[in-house]
Amino acid sequence: MKSILDLCTDDVAHEALLCALDGQHLLVAIYDTSDRLVFANSAFRHSFGLGRNDGEITFADVVLRGVLNQRGTRIEGDDALAFITNAQELRRQHAGQRTFAAELMDGRWFSMTETLLDNDWIVVVGTDISHLKSTEEAWIGAHERALKEARTDVLTGLASRRHSMSALELAMSASAGAQTPLTIALVDLDHFKRINDLHGHAAGDAVLRDFGEVCRQATRQSDIAGRIGGEEFLVVFPGTPVEHGASAVERMRRNVLGRRVRLADESSIRYSFSAGVCRFEIGDDLNATLARADRALYCAKSAGRNRTVSWGAPPA
Repeated sequence: MKSILDLCTDDVAHEALLCALDGQHLLVAIYDTSDRLVFANSAFRHSFGLGRNDGEITFADVVLRGVLNQRGTRIEGDDALAFITNAQELRRQHAGQRTFAAELMDGRWFSMTETLLDNDWIVVVGTDISHLKSTEEAWIGAHERALKEARTDVLTGLASRRHSMSALELAMSASAGAQTPLTIALVDLDHFKRINDLHGHAAGDAVLRDFGEVCRQATRQSDIAGRIGGEEFLVVFPGTPVEHGASAVERMRRNVLGRRVRLADESSIRYSFSAGVCRFEIGDDLNATLARADRALYCAKSAGRNRTVSWGAPPA
């Protein structure tokens, strides 16, 4: 096996090395102790908009020319001078190599390796990783979509059961710690099975989607609204006394009564809901809190449905 010095006398190996250094997917540059560019392969010159006969040019010149000509490295914040100052500090901070990813103005991504040699010269080698970056971005996007789907009920767009329960537990913990009120409501759509039986499951889905929209319009960003069962929903009002939470749910109920859900055959149907509302009592766990709201919901159903009941108060 030949050493690097042997390549000077081996024409074939020498030519192979030069071809490799001048490949279109490889950026190669060498800077001297004064940060003057003493060598750049054709791919580097093309990417940074440099001519073969540009004469003496420094690292700072390379960056500034790129900014003016929309070539070279994409600079976050467009502050070229700050970028140059920061890069020059890092380039000669420690002997050896540093590696980082860089996005070029043409959209390509490169893995850049800067090597500070013993003679204080710097060798820069960049490898095109655009295909890897695309794969990484696709994976990140898929991961984010999976997380969103896990947190979201697909049909209504509200929080899923698991996410709703986790959020409720966090709200309970925050309420206990800050000594602030917290109101919980369980909502059940009235005679939902009858809607499915008379009009079909597509009609039932349309009603669920409509109620999801009602919840989004009626709740604040700090509130939690989720579908926790087939036609059962949880609404949580952090920092809200029970009487105010009950009033908010009652407004939702009256809003629903005035809505008509249009079906595929151009007909439309009405629906209603029953709700049980309670306040969070410090010292209660998740099950105890939900049980209190469920008892209020049972009272609302027993009293004829289509009403809001707060635990401890007579049916409205």
